[in-house]
Amino acid sequence: MNRLLAAGLTVSALLVPLTARAQSTSALLDQGVRAYSVREYDGGAWLLRRALAVEGSLGLGPTDAARALIYLTAIEVARNQRDSALAAARRLVVLDPRYRPDERTFPPQVIAVYQEARRSAPAVSIRANGDTAIRPGAEAFVVRLGASTTPEVTASVNGTDGRIVRMLYTGTIRDTIEVRWNGLDASGNAPPDGRYAILVTPTARERRNSGGGDSWTLRLPLEVARPAVDTTPLPAAPPDSLFRPERGDTRGAMHALVPGVAAGLAIVVLPNLVASGERASSARLIVGGTVAIAGVAAFLSHHPGQRLPENTQYNRNLRENWRRNVAEISRRNADRLRQGKMIIRPGAPALVTETP
Repeated sequence: MNRLLAAGLTVSALLVPLTARAQSTSALLDQGVRAYSVREYDGGAWLLRRALAVEGSLGLGPTDAARALIYLTAIEVARNQRDSALAAARRLVVLDPRYRPDERTFPPQVIAVYQEARRSAPAVSIRANGDTAIRPGAEAFVVRLGASTTPEVTASVNGTDGRIVRMLYTGTIRDTIEVRWNGLDASGNAPPDGRYAILVTPTARERRNSGGGDSWTLRLPLEVARPAVDTTPLPAAPPDSLFRPERGDTRGAMHALVPGVAAGLAIVVLPNLVASGERASSARLIVGGTVAIAGVAAFLSHHPGQRLPENTQYNRNLRENWRRNVAEISRRNADRLRQGKMIIRPGAPALVTETP
């Protein structure tokens, strides 16, 4: 029966790459534990590592992550992979320094590896309260750093590329301290949604004081997301058709002048051309002059080339009203964005060590 179960778990492990996205991390954890119980160590190690690799809201909680790490430690001990077993045990110590494996469940070799990990792990722990919603700049995401000695460390928020987003703390840890991140980067802006991490490392002076031993980094993964905030679209600029001309229309004035003057001249001159020697009567002169004067009056009514103060003021008011509306709506949108919440989801902390 055990052989059949082991074979089934092996097949399941081989099929996991195809179905892992559809499986929850808790299901992967349970399969990994069952694999250990039937001594299917290779498949069990794969399943547990897969479960531990998931970060953010879909990852294992602290209790399940501790369970996965102790079983991964036991599997690596059974596979004679001591370095891998010690690495998993160190991760467990960092995750929960108070954790104690059950001596009735795990053999003495596993307990011994865990005790060695406790002795060699940095005397620093990091804990977060879980998913937190804050208003960037007004509230803070809090993590607690604890130490059994008094190490000097730096703590910073880093992006996935290693770039420091914001420095949080530099100094000595005495017992326990709280480190706060207000959700803003070094420039005072909220960073974009994505994955980040709080990194805690010993300072250069701390490494010198410790004799230049192993270099270590505590890493607390973070998933940052900001729910969409409804904002009001900015009003479009007034179209050209709403603006009035600020200078008199010279072309239109000429169009009014030329026909009137031409008609007046025609009334006076054409009869002389048609009837040679006929003198223009006073009536024709009056009519022709009147028509020509009407054309001149029409020309002057267009104020050709002159500034039109009333139209200039009208256009200025139109622009200022638009600018005021844009400024007011922009201010309201900024207030809404500032009031919007940032969701910070911490994952399971991990320890990275480097031997010089």
